Amino acid sequence: MRNRLIRLSGTKCQDCGLVTYPPKAACPKCGSRNLIEIELPRKGEVLTYTILNVPIKGFEQYAPLIIAIIKLGDAKVLAQLTDVKPEEVRVGMKVQATIRRTAPTLDGVVPYVVKFKPIKGGKISSEEERAELATA
Repeated sequence: MRNRLIRLSGTKCQDCGLVTYPPKAACPKCGSRNLIEIELPRKGEVLTYTILNVPIKGFEQYAPLIIAIIKLGDAKVLAQLTDVKPEEVRVGMKVQATIRRTAPTLDGVVPYVVKFKPIKGGKISSEEERAELATA
C-alpha cells in the first residue's frame, strides 16, 4: 500500500530533453516552458553521497545525515538516505523511495517526505519493475 502512495513527479523539457525533479515551470538548461509532467521510477541508484555528522539546526536527531544524488531513470534527485548506516553506503547502491518523518517545521507540524532506502539484495530486476508499475 505504501508504494502506491509514492508518486515521484518530474518534468521533461520537450525542447532539450532534460528531466528534472521536482517539477519546474521552466527548463533550467534551455529556459523553455515547453515541459510535460512525467512520473519517475521509485527505484534507482546512488551516484554520489555525503555524510553530515553535524547537521543544521532542527536535524540533529537525524545525525549522521546521509544525503545522496540518486539516478532515477533520466533524472538525478537529491535526497536523504534512510535505514542504512554510513559505512554501508556505496556508489552504485540500489535504493527505493519511501515515506519518512522529517524535522518539525517552525509551527510544530511534523511533515512526511520522500527519502530513499537500500533495496535488499541490491538488485532491480525487470520483474520487480513490471510488478511495481502494475500496482502504481
